[in-house]
Amino acid sequence: MEIEEILPEICSMGNLIFDPVWSEKNHQSGSCELIHIISGHVNVIMNRQRISAGPGDTVIIPSKTMHRDDFDISSGLEVFMVHFSWKYEKDLFARVSCASLPKMPEPQKESLAKLIQHFRHEFISGAASGGIVARLHLSEILMRIMSANPEKKNKKKTSAAKTDYGRQRRSWLFDKAKEYLENNYQHPIALEDIANELNVSTYHLSHIFSRESDFSLFEFLTQIRMKKAKDLLGEGLMTVAEVAYAVGFKNSNYFSKVFHRYFGFPPNRIYKQKVSFRKA
Repeated sequence: MEIEEILPEICSMGNLIFDPVWSEKNHQSGSCELIHIISGHVNVIMNRQRISAGPGDTVIIPSKTMHRDDFDISSGLEVFMVHFSWKYEKDLFARVSCASLPKMPEPQKESLAKLIQHFRHEFISGAASGGIVARLHLSEILMRIMSANPEKKNKKKTSAAKTDYGRQRRSWLFDKAKEYLENNYQHPIALEDIANELNVSTYHLSHIFSRESDFSLFEFLTQIRMKKAKDLLGEGLMTVAEVAYAVGFKNSNYFSKVFHRYFGFPPNRIYKQKVSFRKA
């Protein structure tokens, strides 16, 4: 077998400043993507995973995989990107988790970064602009990734890492769901709105929220709305109907029933007290 037959084939490579559209829409490539972050931070969202990477980190994405590169458009994102195809792609991703590279131990991460930076400098200088030399460089990088992948060295560590990741993922989703409710309580909210915002299914979101707390997602929303409504009524500047609309209720009568059930007294008690106090 000729050496060219076992080397990865480079489709394109180079320094790249990401287009904002990649942050807004899901997309896929017919080839594998190796992305080395030069400046900026990105969250690669794919297969319900959120992979965070910053300067010096590397992310590798399988071919034909829908994903979105979520980054701060105002700060920008500069990367060294290599699109490649390889007959051993399945073997590569059988050994390497897409999320594992940014989580590598620092010594291994630095070693990989130096190798990629050398490849990048060779490309910029024209020494590795294409052909067998560039393919050999890329092959060395991929071999380093496969051999340095900590997830395949110890199954117990892999299981513990997955458990830890799952715990962190649940905590992140729980916090983000609460943050969404706290920022949007004044608007009508459907479960689908929150699930779409967090890129998860409605079932998964409800399950996570109930698992992480003693109450449901919409019980938490009711708590936020009721506490805010009580504060607004206490200021005495808005009627009950105005407060109802201000905290996301379209129907003031329904709001009054929820308020009464939550606090044990109707909202107009506070309103009347404040109006009487202003008149006195």
